[in-house]
Amino acid sequence: MAHEVAMIRVTNGVAVGGITMPAWVPSLGEVSSVASDAVPILSALWLAMQIVGYARKRWAA
Repeated sequence: MAHEVAMIRVTNGVAVGGITMPAWVPSLGEVSSVASDAVPILSALWLAMQIVGYARKRWAA
């Protein structure tokens, strides 16, 4: 019984997503473009922070 309810909800969600897809695809493309520009920069900053933190711990002891 619970399995059937879950399947109906998933099916309905996929159907609604398919119907509304033309409305949200352009914004999804824009978000993807921004993310592809931002992720490498944020990753490099995160790596630099990790290296500095490790170096401080290593040389402080």
